[in-house]
Amino acid sequence: MTIKSSTRKPIQIIAALMAVMAFAIVGCSSKSSSQSTPAAAVSGTVVEIKLLSFMPMDMTVKVGTTVTWRNDEPITHTVTAGDVTGIDPSTGLRSGQKPSGLFNTTLKGRGATFSYTFTKPGTYSYYCNIHFGMQAKITVTG
Repeated sequence: MTIKSSTRKPIQIIAALMAVMAFAIVGCSSKSSSQSTPAAAVSGTVVEIKLLSFMPMDMTVKVGTTVTWRNDEPITHTVTAGDVTGIDPSTGLRSGQKPSGLFNTTLKGRGATFSYTFTKPGTYSYYCNIHFGMQAKITVTG
């Protein structure tokens, strides 16, 4: 069976598009090259970042506790200390955020970690400044 030249062009275009899509998918699924602590090496108090959430969302620790946030997703997140405003009860999305400056770090992909030691009692809210549905808090007791 021979293919007419008028049919070859659309087939070639479709084949080229499929090849480009395959390369894009492979590129998106590659691991991050950032230097981070492997997930297995993290011990102690850990906040997991997965399913576009901080888990647990609410945590209570004692003064002097070091908390480590671990990104378990292939996408970038931030861990930014500060207040959020206007959380829609039906969607969980916030309309505003105000960083406190206490900490603000970017976790680029799966396995990236960030640790912070809480030295004073209080309630510390934090969020991902990329994803407006990700917010949580840590209560530090004396």
